[in-house]
Amino acid sequence: MSYTAQQLSDHQDISDVIYAYCRAIDDNRPDDVVNLFTDECEYQYGGDLGSFSGKAYAYKFFRAGTDKIYKRSAHSVSNIEVTFTGADTAESVSYVSAWHEFHEDIANAWIFGRYVDSLSRTDAGWLIGKRRVDTMGQEDWPNQVSYMQRNVLPARSK
Repeated sequence: MSYTAQQLSDHQDISDVIYAYCRAIDDNRPDDVVNLFTDECEYQYGGDLGSFSGKAYAYKFFRAGTDKIYKRSAHSVSNIEVTFTGADTAESVSYVSAWHEFHEDIANAWIFGRYVDSLSRTDAGWLIGKRRVDTMGQEDWPNQVSYMQRNVLPARSK
């Protein structure tokens, strides 16, 4: 596939957004994480963590993770594929492995999976509009969902 010079530049800018997400998570900078998303962002974790939408909820979600659940993490992304769906829109898939050390005295844990992103060019640059996390494997992941369910996730209707 051949790319235009603009697409090559955009591909790097999109990759930089994905890298910046990992760096901000690992540096415990949740506000910087959320600033990589659009105002009407959607984030889908799947499983018990479910999904959320909107920056206000994203702030609450990411602050809870970095402040209450884990004290350190190391995220690594690779195999970033970008497909341009328009002049100012793109889809990307990248692979992630993430190590986490928790505040509680429990074993460190790993998660392996993919980020599936929809991005758009804004006045602030490329931002993530939607992110879906596809977990493909995990090792020693504790049940930390209970904190998120009690304090962060919206109540689910029965």
